[in-house]
Amino acid sequence: MKQQQTTYTGNLFGKPPTWLTYLLYSSVFISFCAFALTIETYLLADIPVSLPMAGFIMLATLFTYNLSSIQSELRGRKAITAQHSSWWHQHKRGLAIVGIISIALAAAIYFYYDLRLNLWFVLHLAIISIGYTVPLVFRKKAEPLRRVPLLKVFLIAYVWAMVTGLFPLMDAKIYVLEPQAILLFFRRFLFILALALLFDIRDYTYDRNTNTLTIPGLIGIRNTKALSMGLLLVYSFIVMLSEDGRTEMALLLGSLVAGLVVWYSSEMKPRTYFLLLADGAMLAHAFLVFLTNY
Repeated sequence: MKQQQTTYTGNLFGKPPTWLTYLLYSSVFISFCAFALTIETYLLADIPVSLPMAGFIMLATLFTYNLSSIQSELRGRKAITAQHSSWWHQHKRGLAIVGIISIALAAAIYFYYDLRLNLWFVLHLAIISIGYTVPLVFRKKAEPLRRVPLLKVFLIAYVWAMVTGLFPLMDAKIYVLEPQAILLFFRRFLFILALALLFDIRDYTYDRNTNTLTIPGLIGIRNTKALSMGLLLVYSFIVMLSEDGRTEMALLLGSLVAGLVVWYSSEMKPRTYFLLLADGAMLAHAFLVFLTNY
């Protein structure tokens, strides 16, 4: 899920150790979640796993989530003041370097392994991903796409579902408009959207102060949690109709894990809750599918 650069406050199980802080705030953890969901897609589609494709997606995700640091460094560094003493401000140069290295490695993997992706398909996702952070022209002034009212969670879910759901199928030369591929995309979209809504809950005050209209700002936090639970219920219903056996049980258990994270979420929860548990629900989802296959 996309992060806002806000200061960490509070704790979940005590203050996280330094290694965990770096893992979460550098976006390495969420990039590994993208890697895991990509592997899950190969297993669900019963096709050979391509580690180069999974690695490409992980590195591209790492670049995207550190793009704001790259942009900030290109604009020129400012002295860190008391107002800008968050972890991100203190480490944005290192994060920018991580982002640049990750996109270079992603490009190297793409060309070296000759990954079979439609470049036009990749391009429109790249525009969305970059435009999410880098200001684009909207309503006669430059704004990132995340500032467009009510749009950001749908962009996140769409890009994640496309990349982790359809890229592996493309690379395996599977026609992505066939019913089973569309169904896999739609399931993934619902699951990611349910989790993405939690980050709008986390950023409720921030978005309100910056006049960014989000789902919680429109219908309230309680109703947003209910919507998230409803999306997971629809997802679970589709799983029961389209899967069977151990795979069905793994996906339903993964939905239950995500539901518990939604149930206990609130704006007052610390950032660690969302970065570790909300994003971690994706990792648990993939791990459960992995267990059913090995």
